[in-house]
Amino acid sequence: MSYQRFAKDVAIIGITQVLTSLGGFILLPLITKTLGAYDYGIWAQISITISLLTPMALLGLSMALVRFLSAEKNIEHIREGLYSIIVFVLFTGSGISFLVFLLSDLLATSIFGDIATSPYIRAGSFLILLSALDQLALFYFRVSRQTKTFALLTIFQSFGQFFLVLALLLSGFGLMGVILATLIVNIALFVVAMVRVTAQVGFAIPRFTYLAEYLRYSLPLTPNSLIRWVTDSSDRYLIGFFLGVGSVGVYSAAYAIGNLIQLFISPIQFILFPELSRLYDERKSGDVKVYLSYSLKYFLFIAIPAAFGLAVLSKPLLEIFTSTEFVSGSSVIPFIALAGLLAGVFQVIINITHLVKKTQFNLAIHVVAAVINVILNVLLIPMIGILGAAIATTLSYLAMVIICISVSFKYIKFDLHGDFIIKSIVASGIMAGLVYPLYPQEIFSLLLVVTGGTIVYVLVMIVFFRSFNYQELNMLKNLVMKRL
Repeated sequence: MSYQRFAKDVAIIGITQVLTSLGGFILLPLITKTLGAYDYGIWAQISITISLLTPMALLGLSMALVRFLSAEKNIEHIREGLYSIIVFVLFTGSGISFLVFLLSDLLATSIFGDIATSPYIRAGSFLILLSALDQLALFYFRVSRQTKTFALLTIFQSFGQFFLVLALLLSGFGLMGVILATLIVNIALFVVAMVRVTAQVGFAIPRFTYLAEYLRYSLPLTPNSLIRWVTDSSDRYLIGFFLGVGSVGVYSAAYAIGNLIQLFISPIQFILFPELSRLYDERKSGDVKVYLSYSLKYFLFIAIPAAFGLAVLSKPLLEIFTSTEFVSGSSVIPFIALAGLLAGVFQVIINITHLVKKTQFNLAIHVVAAVINVILNVLLIPMIGILGAAIATTLSYLAMVIICISVSFKYIKFDLHGDFIIKSIVASGIMAGLVYPLYPQEIFSLLLVVTGGTIVYVLVMIVFFRSFNYQELNMLKNLVMKRL
């Protein structure tokens, strides 16, 4: 894959992320304004419970699928490996979903603090199995580099959920309508994806020939996912314990906006890891370093100004996309945006440990971050409320980045572009200073402010700071012209 092809695929996934985030942005005010902080808090608790248990159903096999099948050419090996993983996860996911279904009353009283939430938990329990299966089906298209197919399926999932949620909410189904809409769309996504998969690789009852090898690689990653959940999502449980479900709703809405930074790393990481795996297996270490270095540079080029922009526009964003009861969460957004930026840096660099198969270091990094996160949450939430949870998340990710760099660079070291980072921070500060006095109060004025700020930042970076060389600008120009 040439650099141009890599950039082209990243652009496709980037556009997909913009469209899906647009769907999510439209969905956020729809749900928050219809359900209110309390019911939205319940939905947030269900969502993070699903995000906790889905990795337990997957047992890290989604990453094994990417790592072992990215360079595979034999169609029989691909078919055997793919169906072995899908069938195995079908059993593990079903078991976990059924267990949550049976324990719904206990979870409702002990975690959600309201027995009335039990029916929602029972309905949502099936999302654990479906989320795991959907992830595997989509990862097949990632492995086989069918970027356009992946993009279309992702857009279908996002907008399908939006329109179905809208229909059920207008029909008076409330929170149960949100859950049912998500279930229906996830089922449809898996069916459509598997029809496409079967057409390409055929169907066969798996013999589980390679499953033991996959599990040896993936099982050490499973605790990482669970412990990563502690860093990412356990604050919602602790907020619920200390402050109540209503505060969970306020925090979750602010978190959803601040965490938009993570969208910028998704298209890069989606293409990056399979390509790095192929290059590393072909012993092209120089190309590995180039891909890592420029992936980080282009992510930071977008993420740093986005973090500044989210920080200065935090309050108007909440006013526009939610209701007045959520505006108190505006102080959370700057910290979550910074945490998202740090998370993106971490995701680029942690690829190194996967390439050299030193995944045991991942566990240590996530454990340290999780411990820091829980301790700080317990200390700060009672003192300063939901802001304490946001600060705890930011400091946890800072620790992850520092440790990750110190460990990963022992095996593969690449340019972090320190000068570029300083220029981007200065340019973002200039942009933020111009944007801050403006206070958009509706979507159109918000778009004008964001567009103006983007133009200022790009001009400062390219014209005044000359942050990109001629070859980089020429490659981007050619990419844009080809897309047009």
